[in-house]
Amino acid sequence: MDEQKYEVNQKSLRVLLVLSFVVTGTYLLSEFVSGLTLPTVKDFYDTHPDAVPDQWGILLERALSIPQWYYLLSAVLDAASIAGLCLMWKLRKNGFHFYALSKLLLMLMPVLFLDRSYIGLGNVMLGVLFIALYFYLLRMLGVFGSKEGEDSVQNSPEKNE
Repeated sequence: MDEQKYEVNQKSLRVLLVLSFVVTGTYLLSEFVSGLTLPTVKDFYDTHPDAVPDQWGILLERALSIPQWYYLLSAVLDAASIAGLCLMWKLRKNGFHFYALSKLLLMLMPVLFLDRSYIGLGNVMLGVLFIALYFYLLRMLGVFGSKEGEDSVQNSPEKNE
């Protein structure tokens, strides 16, 4: 692979990684806070049901029906995704595996533990798309040992440090 293609693929990977850091970090923060505050919000809602407008009540009841451990487990899996993103930033193959496994588990959690109505088809499609894009870009950069890309990875700045 010539140097120009390598640079384009590396920049594409970095843009995708930054986007993933932002989205996954937001999910991590949201799930962690939801998991920690769930009992307090349930108590407040049970004692003050009129404090929440009707259109919000249905959504809140649905969110409160999810067990606290589910939110916290989701946060742990998102933290594993972020660890995978950090490793992919350094062009490590195991980073892709961390990321892909944690994202696949996050996609399976509603199927295994909740009502199927909690499955977000858009989230599943985006998750699969991002996994495929990461695989493609890392493969093009030679992280998975393709003959064409091995020389590029060995000559990259990250590998020489």
